[in-house]
Amino acid sequence: MITRAFIQKLLATSFVTSLVGSRIYPNVIKENATLPAVYVFADGMEDESCYDPESTKNGSVEIGVYAGSYAEASNVMSAIRLSLDKFSGVVSGVGIVIMSGQEVTDGFDEKLKAHIKVVEYSALAEAR
Repeated sequence: MITRAFIQKLLATSFVTSLVGSRIYPNVIKENATLPAVYVFADGMEDESCYDPESTKNGSVEIGVYAGSYAEASNVMSAIRLSLDKFSGVVSGVGIVIMSGQEVTDGFDEKLKAHIKVVEYSALAEAR
């Protein structure tokens, strides 16, 4: 539910798609994907008992960028952060509240020759 909403929010953001096109994927970026590309992975989405536990979830969402250069990865990450940090609204029938993200250590994938930047968000999601 929340992965799809995050992906749709990013795909609806022109300054993100101007950098990555539609290459925003759930969970992983496939080995043969054109770079730059983005993955969205929801982890630990648990029932939020103080709201409607049937439809409200709370957890973390990880968004990663793979790019051919560090500058390109940084530019994509900046666009993602501009789009998502402290966002609150309804996307694809899911109400989401996103807290400020926290970037983790940058990486490099030797096999793909890709620079990697990752941000982790705490988020609340509710089916509408």
